[in-house]
Amino acid sequence: MISFFKKLRSSGAASEAETAENTVKKEEQAEAAGEVEETNTRMKLYFLPGHDKSFSQEEGYVLQFFISELSPIAEGQVAIDGYKIEQEVNGLKLTLILRNNMDADISLERLPLVLQDANQNTVARSMFDMKETVIPAHSAVPLRFLFPHHDFLVPQADFSSWKVGFHMEDGSVRPVVSELDFEPAVHFSMREYMEKQEQQVTENIRKAIQETEAQINFIGAAVDDARDGSLVVDLFLRNGRTEEVALKKDMAFVLRDAAGDVVAAQAFDLSQVKLAPKSVTRWKLVYDKESRKKQNPDFSEWSIQAAEHFG
Repeated sequence: MISFFKKLRSSGAASEAETAENTVKKEEQAEAAGEVEETNTRMKLYFLPGHDKSFSQEEGYVLQFFISELSPIAEGQVAIDGYKIEQEVNGLKLTLILRNNMDADISLERLPLVLQDANQNTVARSMFDMKETVIPAHSAVPLRFLFPHHDFLVPQADFSSWKVGFHMEDGSVRPVVSELDFEPAVHFSMREYMEKQEQQVTENIRKAIQETEAQINFIGAAVDDARDGSLVVDLFLRNGRTEEVALKKDMAFVLRDAAGDVVAAQAFDLSQVKLAPKSVTRWKLVYDKESRKKQNPDFSEWSIQAAEHFG
């Protein structure tokens, strides 16, 4: 299970109380000066039909101020900005602002979005069905999206600041665009991630074959922090020898995170596993909850080592 802490604002945003107070001050200052910034007049807050009831009147005032404080975008551009992020049972719920500074309304069928954390790591990528939603010209539209757990690409993330962007057809991620050349594939997020992951594992195996001839290697492929507290590790068992190798009944494997700390250690019965000569076999290890030695590990990098060695 992905473990995230609650962070209500994207980077640089103020609290709701501060924002509400600043809104009043800003309006008073604008009235006193007899003018309103062009950004405020041209990028008006607009609630989509059917979505307006999910935002209170107070939220509307706060959102209007938030929009006025965003970095301006040029004529003919569309931008996506993060406003609030909340952890839900099924994933992360994001409140976003979609700004259309074009002279014409735009119609969206699907919206591929990428969530990135404070370290610019891609946390999740999801495709959202917009059902031909029309975004009026020169408007700022609040939207709420749920990034489901199955679209998360990392086990942990730092949300001290965060941002969102459009996933483009060329593979780039952009918060501001002039052309709506979005990624068209419905399942782009997991497809691309799995392809990249498989490529990396293949590369690791290739290096292991070249550098560790005649050895037995255990190559980590994926690790998942399960909901019940257990840890599930996929790994490749590589036999670089010219003869078959039978594994042992009690083989202890130690799992370490990016900090080098021991996350879990447990013995597994692998006596039924026989590795053919010059072969690679995929296997799954499930660490019991009781075997865990560290909670909330950093799996941005990790390693697994067998305590048993072969002569």
